[in-house]
Amino acid sequence: MISLSVSPLARIWIVLFSALLFGVAQFQRSAGGIISPLLTEEFDLTPTAIGAVIGTMFIATMTMQVPAGIALDRYGVRRVVPLMLAVSGLGSVLFSFAEDLQWLLVARILLGVGFASTTAGAYLLFTRWFPQDRFATLSGLMVAIGGIGGLMGTYPLAESIEVFGWRANFVAMGLFILVVSLLGFVTIRDAPPDYQGLTTRAGSLRDTLLGYRQIFGKRDFFKILSLGLVTFAPITAVAGLWGGPYFQEIHGLSRTQAGMILFALFLSTSLAGLVVGPLDRRFGTRKGVVLVCAFLSFCCFATLASWHRVPFEVAVLCLVLMTFFQSFYLPLAAHNRSLFEDHLIGRASTLLTLVSVAGIPLLQSGFGVVLDLSLRNGLSDEQGYRLGFGAISVALLVASVIYATAKDIKPQDAHK
Repeated sequence: MISLSVSPLARIWIVLFSALLFGVAQFQRSAGGIISPLLTEEFDLTPTAIGAVIGTMFIATMTMQVPAGIALDRYGVRRVVPLMLAVSGLGSVLFSFAEDLQWLLVARILLGVGFASTTAGAYLLFTRWFPQDRFATLSGLMVAIGGIGGLMGTYPLAESIEVFGWRANFVAMGLFILVVSLLGFVTIRDAPPDYQGLTTRAGSLRDTLLGYRQIFGKRDFFKILSLGLVTFAPITAVAGLWGGPYFQEIHGLSRTQAGMILFALFLSTSLAGLVVGPLDRRFGTRKGVVLVCAFLSFCCFATLASWHRVPFEVAVLCLVLMTFFQSFYLPLAAHNRSLFEDHLIGRASTLLTLVSVAGIPLLQSGFGVVLDLSLRNGLSDEQGYRLGFGAISVALLVASVIYATAKDIKPQDAHK
């Protein structure tokens, strides 16, 4: 079903465009850690309110996952992703003109709606343009290259805000997203010319429902979803929101210095894409790679939760390692992909993304609630953050135990 006669340049562009999709989304996800103190001060927001503002984007992305999955399987990447991405571009521009809390929320909703199809769209392109056993490796390469977007949303954004202000930066990013959207519509094709799998698209409501019946009929799918809930969420809760305030309030860093730490966290994620992505092929197991990485991430959070007045250097090391090991979502996505035939990938991938994104506002807002409750009960800021880290570590451990009962599917044994 995959032709090797297609120009290598076409395949390279598929990977680069997927990285662009990932990168613009990562910028918006990582920027929360930089702009949250600014928004808190300018709009006089509480920790719970700022958690809601940043988390709203992820709630919107989560809500749109099922419609996006259906649209991707039925209409293809070229017609769906550029259109939805343009909505994100408009959302970023609108965000820059916000005058109150409600305005901020609406803009973040538009951002989230537009990003709903990016990850699954990239996965669908990988499925149709490349051999199946390269899935995790290609996903890792996408993360490594697209991670530049996440990096730009940390220290460089903090520096740029000092010069141009936060509003100008979000106008510029919105315009860039619109350019990427147009570029995708003009250049991307859903599959190579001789690809045979497009004959089984979901063409009716009945076909769509039957497709979901097949997906939910896989018992291991629910075990993958359980761990999916804590894939993106720990990274985004820390690097995308509470990491900045944590290092400023607990370790006394300036906004720019905290931005440098967040830069290191997202750099760790990008490097992990190159390292973790190919591990399933190297060791012949996806489940094993996922569980080892998830356990090591749990250890990082447990250390931060249990260590009273943890030294600055240890805190940085734990969070850098955490963001590295959280890249277990790459082999986890490959495990999920291997359960299903090609015509179900859009829906199966968006369902996993739905659950993964659902965990983000839960942890981001939940972390804010923990901090609020800690203050109300007379605990220190440091104790509040420790409780937040402890809650994430427990969630990781429970989800890993559930996923551990799933059957491993080795790269060479999955659907062709």
